[in-house]
Amino acid sequence: MASDPAVGSFRTMVESAPEAIIVYTPEKFLYLNAFAAIRLGSDPASLIGQPIMQFVHPESVPAVIDRISGPSAASQVGVPLDVRFVARDGTVILAEIVSVPIVFEEQRAILGLIRDISRRTEAEQALRQSEERFGNAFRHSPLGMAFVSPEGRWLKANHALCEMLGYSEEELLELGIEDVTHPDDIPTDLEQLRRLVAREISSYNRMKRYRHKDGRHIWVSLAVSVVHDAGGLPAYFIGQMQDVTLQKEMQERSLEAQRIAGVAETATAVAHEMNNVLTVLMMNAELLAHGATAEETPGITAEILTASSRIAATVQRLRNVADPKSVDYLGETKMIDLSPATAKQISKSRK
Repeated sequence: MASDPAVGSFRTMVESAPEAIIVYTPEKFLYLNAFAAIRLGSDPASLIGQPIMQFVHPESVPAVIDRISGPSAASQVGVPLDVRFVARDGTVILAEIVSVPIVFEEQRAILGLIRDISRRTEAEQALRQSEERFGNAFRHSPLGMAFVSPEGRWLKANHALCEMLGYSEEELLELGIEDVTHPDDIPTDLEQLRRLVAREISSYNRMKRYRHKDGRHIWVSLAVSVVHDAGGLPAYFIGQMQDVTLQKEMQERSLEAQRIAGVAETATAVAHEMNNVLTVLMMNAELLAHGATAEETPGITAEILTASSRIAATVQRLRNVADPKSVDYLGETKMIDLSPATAKQISKSRK
Protein backbone atom coordinates (compact mmCIF):
# COMPACT_ATOMS: atom_id res chain seq x y z
CA MET A 1 0.00 0.00 0.00
CA ALA A 2 1.43 3.34 -1.07
CA SER A 3 2.22 5.81 1.71
CA ASP A 4 0.20 9.00 2.01
CA PRO A 5 2.23 11.94 0.58
CA ALA A 6 0.74 14.27 3.18
CA VAL A 7 2.02 12.06 5.99
CA GLY A 8 5.47 12.04 4.47
CA SER A 9 5.48 15.82 4.17
CA PHE A 10 4.37 16.17 7.76
CA ARG A 11 7.14 13.88 9.00
CA THR A 12 9.70 15.88 7.01
CA MET A 13 8.48 19.09 8.64
CA VAL A 14 8.74 17.54 12.11
CA GLU A 15 12.19 16.13 11.46
CA SER A 16 13.58 19.44 10.22
CA ALA A 17 11.79 21.69 12.74
CA PRO A 18 14.06 24.18 14.57
CA GLU A 19 12.31 23.31 17.85
CA ALA A 20 12.41 20.13 19.91
CA ILE A 21 9.48 17.77 19.30
CA ILE A 22 9.02 14.55 21.26
CA VAL A 23 6.40 11.82 21.67
CA TYR A 24 6.38 10.03 25.00
CA THR A 25 4.50 8.09 27.61
CA PRO A 26 4.96 8.58 31.34
CA GLU A 27 7.58 5.84 31.16
CA LYS A 28 9.66 6.47 28.02
CA PHE A 29 10.42 8.30 24.79
CA LEU A 30 8.60 6.98 21.73
CA TYR A 31 9.95 9.55 19.28
CA LEU A 32 12.34 12.53 19.15
CA ASN A 33 13.16 14.73 16.21
CA ALA A 34 16.79 15.50 15.44
CA PHE A 35 16.75 18.88 17.21
CA ALA A 36 15.45 17.34 20.47
CA ALA A 37 18.01 14.53 20.39
CA ILE A 38 20.90 16.94 19.76
CA ARG A 39 19.83 19.17 22.66
CA LEU A 40 19.86 16.14 24.95
CA GLY A 41 23.30 15.17 23.70
CA SER A 42 22.53 12.06 21.66
CA ASP A 43 20.76 10.77 18.55
CA PRO A 44 17.07 9.79 18.21
CA ALA A 45 17.70 6.05 17.92
CA SER A 46 19.70 5.96 21.16
CA LEU A 47 17.05 7.86 23.12
CA ILE A 48 13.90 6.02 22.01
CA GLY A 49 12.82 3.71 24.83
CA GLN A 50 14.81 5.65 27.45
CA PRO A 51 12.93 6.88 30.56
CA ILE A 52 11.90 10.51 30.02
CA MET A 53 12.27 11.32 33.72
CA GLN A 54 15.97 10.48 33.42
CA PHE A 55 16.39 13.77 31.52
CA VAL A 56 14.23 15.93 33.83
CA HIS A 57 16.01 18.07 36.44
CA PRO A 58 15.13 17.01 40.02
CA GLU A 59 13.61 20.43 40.70
CA SER A 60 11.15 19.94 37.80
CA VAL A 61 10.22 16.29 38.46
CA PRO A 62 7.18 17.01 40.72
CA ALA A 63 5.68 19.46 38.19
CA VAL A 64 6.22 17.06 35.26
CA ILE A 65 4.67 14.11 37.11
CA ASP A 66 1.67 16.22 38.06
CA ARG A 67 1.26 17.40 34.47
CA ILE A 68 1.48 13.86 33.07
CA SER A 69 -0.59 11.88 35.55
CA GLY A 70 -1.88 14.24 38.22
CA PRO A 71 -5.57 14.95 38.92
CA SER A 72 -5.42 18.22 36.97
CA ALA A 73 -3.62 16.75 33.95
CA ALA A 74 -6.71 16.81 31.72
CA SER A 75 -7.38 20.49 32.41
CA GLN A 76 -3.76 21.43 31.72
CA VAL A 77 -3.68 20.13 28.13
CA GLY A 78 -1.99 22.71 25.91
CA VAL A 79 -0.96 24.91 28.85
CA PRO A 80 2.78 25.81 28.75
CA LEU A 81 4.95 24.46 31.56
CA ASP A 82 8.46 25.64 32.38
CA VAL A 83 10.73 22.61 32.80
CA ARG A 84 14.43 22.12 33.39
CA PHE A 85 15.86 19.29 31.31
CA VAL A 86 19.33 17.81 31.79
CA ALA A 87 21.40 16.73 28.79
CA ARG A 88 23.68 13.71 28.94
CA ASP A 89 26.71 15.96 29.51
CA GLY A 90 25.01 17.58 32.52
CA THR A 91 23.98 20.80 30.77
CA VAL A 92 20.77 22.21 32.25
CA ILE A 93 18.30 23.32 29.59
CA LEU A 94 15.60 25.82 30.53
CA ALA A 95 12.58 24.99 28.39
CA GLU A 96 8.89 25.56 27.96
CA ILE A 97 6.85 22.47 26.98
CA VAL A 98 3.32 22.28 25.65
CA SER A 99 1.83 18.76 25.78
CA VAL A 100 -1.27 17.32 24.09
CA PRO A 101 -2.53 13.70 24.07
CA ILE A 102 -2.28 11.80 20.76
CA VAL A 103 -2.30 8.24 19.42
CA PHE A 104 1.12 7.22 18.18
CA GLU A 105 1.70 3.89 16.50
CA GLU A 106 -1.62 2.62 17.81
CA GLN A 107 -0.93 3.52 21.45
CA ARG A 108 -1.91 6.41 23.61
CA ALA A 109 0.91 8.90 24.00
CA ILE A 110 1.71 12.55 24.59
CA LEU A 111 3.09 14.97 22.00
CA GLY A 112 5.48 17.49 23.51
CA LEU A 113 6.51 20.73 21.77
CA ILE A 114 9.57 22.09 23.55
CA ARG A 115 11.08 25.54 23.21
CA ASP A 116 14.42 26.57 24.70
CA ILE A 117 13.81 29.63 26.89
CA SER A 118 17.35 30.03 28.24
CA ARG A 119 17.81 33.39 26.53
CA ARG A 120 14.40 34.60 27.63
CA THR A 121 15.11 33.51 31.20
CA GLU A 122 18.50 35.23 31.15
CA ALA A 123 16.89 38.41 29.82
CA GLU A 124 14.20 38.28 32.51
CA GLN A 125 16.83 37.73 35.18
CA ALA A 126 18.90 40.64 33.86
CA LEU A 127 15.77 42.81 33.88
CA ARG A 128 14.98 41.83 37.46
CA GLN A 129 18.53 42.60 38.54
CA SER A 130 18.43 45.94 36.74
CA GLU A 131 15.10 46.81 38.36
CA GLU A 132 16.47 45.79 41.74
CA ARG A 133 19.56 47.96 41.29
CA PHE A 134 17.44 50.91 40.19
CA GLY A 135 15.05 50.32 43.07
CA ASN A 136 17.92 50.37 45.57
CA ALA A 137 19.38 53.50 43.97
CA PHE A 138 15.93 55.15 44.05
CA ARG A 139 15.26 54.28 47.68
CA HIS A 140 18.69 55.13 49.07
CA SER A 141 19.67 58.07 46.87
CA PRO A 142 20.73 61.18 48.82
CA LEU A 143 18.89 63.21 46.16
CA GLY A 144 15.14 63.49 46.09
CA MET A 145 13.68 61.27 43.36
CA ALA A 146 10.12 60.80 42.15
CA PHE A 147 7.90 59.41 39.41
CA VAL A 148 5.19 61.81 38.22
CA SER A 149 2.25 60.99 35.96
CA PRO A 150 1.58 62.93 32.72
CA GLU A 151 -1.28 64.56 34.63
CA GLY A 152 1.14 65.95 37.22
CA ARG A 153 0.35 63.54 40.08
CA TRP A 154 3.06 62.04 42.26
CA LEU A 155 3.31 58.29 41.59
CA LYS A 156 6.28 57.38 43.78
CA ALA A 157 8.67 59.35 45.97
CA ASN A 158 11.83 58.29 47.75
CA HIS A 159 12.78 58.95 51.36
CA ALA A 160 15.07 61.89 50.54
CA LEU A 161 12.28 63.77 48.76
CA CYS A 162 9.81 63.10 51.58
CA GLU A 163 12.35 64.44 54.08
CA MET A 164 12.98 67.47 51.86
CA LEU A 165 9.29 68.42 51.64
CA GLY A 166 8.18 67.23 55.08
CA TYR A 167 5.52 64.80 53.80
CA SER A 168 5.22 61.04 54.09
CA GLU A 169 5.07 59.24 50.75
CA GLU A 170 1.41 58.42 51.35
CA GLU A 171 0.63 62.11 51.89
CA LEU A 172 2.61 63.15 48.84
CA LEU A 173 0.82 60.66 46.57
CA GLU A 174 -2.44 62.38 47.41
CA LEU A 175 -1.10 65.65 45.97
CA GLY A 176 -0.08 67.01 42.59
CA ILE A 177 3.11 68.88 41.78
CA GLU A 178 1.17 72.17 41.76
CA ASP A 179 0.19 71.60 45.41
CA VAL A 180 3.81 71.80 46.56
CA THR A 181 5.16 74.32 44.02
CA HIS A 182 5.52 78.09 44.55
CA PRO A 183 2.71 79.78 42.57
CA ASP A 184 5.16 81.86 40.55
CA ASP A 185 6.97 78.70 39.35
CA ILE A 186 3.91 76.73 38.20
CA PRO A 187 3.60 78.25 34.67
CA THR A 188 7.22 77.38 33.85
CA ASP A 189 6.77 73.83 35.14
CA LEU A 190 3.65 73.30 33.02
CA GLU A 191 5.32 74.71 29.91
CA GLN A 192 8.37 72.46 30.32
CA LEU A 193 6.19 69.38 30.84
CA ARG A 194 4.23 70.32 27.72
CA ARG A 195 7.47 70.46 25.74
CA LEU A 196 8.49 67.04 27.08
CA VAL A 197 5.16 65.51 26.04
CA ALA A 198 5.44 67.12 22.58
CA ARG A 199 8.99 65.69 22.25
CA GLU A 200 10.40 69.17 21.74
CA ILE A 201 12.93 68.30 24.47
CA SER A 202 13.97 65.03 26.13
CA SER A 203 14.79 66.53 29.54
CA TYR A 204 15.23 69.85 31.31
CA ASN A 205 16.97 71.38 34.34
CA ARG A 206 15.90 74.41 36.31
CA MET A 207 15.86 76.11 39.70
CA LYS A 208 12.46 76.29 41.36
CA ARG A 209 10.78 76.69 44.71
CA TYR A 210 8.85 73.97 46.54
CA ARG A 211 6.51 74.63 49.43
CA HIS A 212 7.45 72.62 52.52
CA LYS A 213 4.66 71.07 54.57
CA ASP A 214 5.31 73.68 57.29
CA GLY A 215 4.61 76.47 54.79
CA ARG A 216 8.13 77.74 54.11
CA HIS A 217 9.57 77.68 50.60
CA ILE A 218 12.80 75.93 49.68
CA TRP A 219 14.96 76.34 46.59
CA VAL A 220 15.57 73.15 44.61
CA SER A 221 17.73 72.24 41.63
CA LEU A 222 15.41 70.09 39.49
CA ALA A 223 16.20 67.70 36.62
CA VAL A 224 13.31 66.03 34.75
CA SER A 225 13.22 63.41 31.98
CA VAL A 226 10.37 61.45 30.39
CA VAL A 227 9.81 57.70 29.91
CA HIS A 228 7.64 56.64 26.96
CA ASP A 229 5.50 53.53 26.66
CA ALA A 230 5.58 51.03 23.77
CA GLY A 231 3.23 53.27 21.80
CA GLY A 232 5.51 56.28 22.09
CA LEU A 233 3.29 58.12 24.57
CA PRO A 234 4.70 59.55 27.81
CA ALA A 235 4.23 56.96 30.56
CA TYR A 236 5.68 59.01 33.42
CA PHE A 237 8.28 61.63 34.29
CA ILE A 238 11.36 61.00 36.43
CA GLY A 239 12.48 63.91 38.59
CA GLN A 240 15.65 64.39 40.63
CA MET A 241 15.74 67.18 43.20
CA GLN A 242 18.53 68.70 45.28
CA ASP A 243 17.84 71.21 48.06
CA VAL A 244 19.98 74.30 47.33
CA THR A 245 18.29 76.65 49.80
CA LEU A 246 21.50 77.09 51.83
CA GLN A 247 23.56 77.87 48.72
CA LYS A 248 20.89 80.32 47.58
CA GLU A 249 20.92 82.11 50.94
CA MET A 250 24.73 82.28 50.91
CA GLN A 251 24.63 83.74 47.41
CA GLU A 252 22.11 86.38 48.48
CA ARG A 253 24.21 87.26 51.53
CA SER A 254 27.25 87.62 49.28
CA LEU A 255 25.33 89.95 46.96
CA GLU A 256 24.13 91.98 49.95
CA ALA A 257 27.70 92.25 51.23
CA GLN A 258 28.80 93.47 47.80
CA ARG A 259 26.00 96.02 47.79
CA ILE A 260 26.98 97.30 51.24
CA ALA A 261 30.64 97.46 50.16
CA GLY A 262 29.58 99.43 47.10
CA VAL A 263 27.58 101.85 49.25
CA ALA A 264 30.57 102.30 51.58
CA GLU A 265 32.90 103.01 48.67
CA THR A 266 30.35 105.41 47.24
CA ALA A 267 30.17 107.26 50.56
CA THR A 268 33.97 107.54 50.61
CA ALA A 269 34.04 108.87 47.06
CA VAL A 270 31.27 111.38 47.85
CA ALA A 271 33.08 112.53 50.97
CA HIS A 272 36.26 113.06 48.96
CA GLU A 273 34.43 115.02 46.27
CA MET A 274 32.53 117.15 48.79
CA ASN A 275 35.70 117.85 50.74
CA ASN A 276 37.40 119.18 47.60
CA VAL A 277 34.45 121.44 46.83
CA LEU A 278 34.12 122.66 50.42
CA THR A 279 37.80 123.54 50.43
CA VAL A 280 37.26 125.76 47.39
CA LEU A 281 34.23 127.40 49.02
CA MET A 282 36.03 128.04 52.31
CA MET A 283 39.06 129.58 50.57
CA ASN A 284 36.89 131.93 48.54
CA ALA A 285 34.78 132.78 51.54
CA GLU A 286 37.99 133.72 53.42
CA LEU A 287 38.99 136.01 50.55
CA LEU A 288 35.61 137.73 50.56
CA ALA A 289 35.66 138.07 54.34
CA HIS A 290 39.10 139.70 54.42
CA GLY A 291 38.62 142.47 51.91
CA ALA A 292 38.92 141.16 48.40
CA THR A 293 39.27 143.94 45.86
CA ALA A 294 36.51 144.92 43.46
CA GLU A 295 38.50 143.39 40.60
CA GLU A 296 38.85 140.04 42.48
CA THR A 297 35.21 139.74 43.50
CA PRO A 298 33.76 138.58 40.13
CA GLY A 299 36.35 135.81 39.84
CA ILE A 300 35.75 134.66 43.42
CA THR A 301 32.00 134.70 42.82
CA ALA A 302 32.42 132.61 39.69
CA GLU A 303 34.48 130.01 41.59
CA ILE A 304 31.83 129.87 44.31
CA LEU A 305 29.11 129.31 41.70
CA THR A 306 31.19 126.61 40.00
CA ALA A 307 31.76 124.87 43.35
CA SER A 308 28.05 125.08 44.10
CA SER A 309 27.29 123.46 40.73
CA ARG A 310 29.74 120.68 41.53
CA ILE A 311 27.92 120.09 44.82
CA ALA A 312 24.57 119.97 43.03
CA ALA A 313 25.96 117.54 40.41
CA THR A 314 27.44 115.33 43.13
CA VAL A 315 24.12 115.22 44.99
CA GLN A 316 22.35 114.29 41.76
CA ARG A 317 24.81 111.51 41.05
CA LEU A 318 24.38 110.28 44.62
CA ARG A 319 20.65 110.06 43.99
CA ASN A 320 21.34 108.08 40.84
CA VAL A 321 23.49 105.66 42.82
CA ALA A 322 20.47 105.01 45.06
CA ASP A 323 18.73 103.61 41.96
CA PRO A 324 18.61 99.75 42.48
CA LYS A 325 19.84 99.26 38.91
CA SER A 326 23.10 100.88 39.86
CA VAL A 327 23.69 98.56 42.83
CA ASP A 328 24.73 95.65 40.64
CA TYR A 329 27.08 97.97 38.82
CA LEU A 330 28.60 99.04 42.11
CA GLY A 331 28.97 95.45 43.22
CA GLU A 332 30.75 94.56 39.99
CA THR A 333 33.16 97.51 39.90
CA LYS A 334 33.73 97.71 43.67
CA MET A 335 34.63 101.40 43.24
CA ILE A 336 32.54 104.42 42.28
CA ASP A 337 34.14 107.29 40.43
CA LEU A 338 31.81 110.27 40.69
CA SER A 339 33.58 112.29 38.04
CA PRO A 340 31.27 113.61 35.31
CA ALA A 341 32.69 111.17 32.74
CA THR A 342 32.00 108.13 34.94
CA ALA A 343 28.53 109.40 35.83
CA LYS A 344 27.81 109.71 32.14
CA GLN A 345 29.01 106.12 31.59
CA ILE A 346 26.75 104.84 34.40
CA SER A 347 23.84 106.69 32.84
CA LYS A 348 24.54 105.00 29.49
CA SER A 349 24.68 101.55 31.13
CA ARG A 350 21.13 101.99 32.43
CA LYS A 351 19.67 102.80 28.99
